[in-house]
Amino acid sequence: MPDVALPAPDPATAVGIDLGLKDFAVLSTGEKIAAPRFYRKGERKIRRAARTVSRKQRGSHNRDKARQRLARVHRRIAQQRQDFLHQLSTRLVREYDIICLEDLAVKALGRTNLGKSIHDVGWGAFRRMLEYKALWQRQRIIVISRWYPSSKRCGYCGAVYADLTLAERTWTCATCQTTHDRDLNAAANIRAEGLLLLAQGLGESLNGCGSSCQTADGGRGR
Repeated sequence: MPDVALPAPDPATAVGIDLGLKDFAVLSTGEKIAAPRFYRKGERKIRRAARTVSRKQRGSHNRDKARQRLARVHRRIAQQRQDFLHQLSTRLVREYDIICLEDLAVKALGRTNLGKSIHDVGWGAFRRMLEYKALWQRQRIIVISRWYPSSKRCGYCGAVYADLTLAERTWTCATCQTTHDRDLNAAANIRAEGLLLLAQGLGESLNGCGSSCQTADGGRGR
């Protein structure tokens, strides 16, 4: 796809997004979007339909019908997830000219004990939707390094709380004594880092940790 000249960025139209499991997305504006957990809510139906399949004789017509019912349950859950992701990504692209995200290692996280929850939220599909919709609307998607300490960095003084654990949802900076909501602080830091990269003219570059940082316009060295 050829490069398309984008209008000059306005920082006032930028948003940082911190993706999570409890809240699907926390925006730097303060908005929190709860994770719908479609698979978790549908697990009972899946188990029931799967048990019905296992009870039917192999090769029988009834087993085929039971397998079709199980497939319909899975398809319904996938459609619900896709609809949620489409609606949210469309709204965000319409409301913001610059959207800043972290480059999450979705495949690696999917192999952990949180794998089922990771696949349920659909982070990868959400990012892909944002990227192609941003291209259509001539907006910018800035993806910052997954190694950037968005949750651990104080958004006021810049000090890093290296020992922050996943269980700590709020924390107080030892340097400036500011108390942070973990996710809101991360979203604000993601926005600030994204705007910094954009101000430096980085369409696609490497940050200090060597990870890729891209904008949806596909430019290099902008």
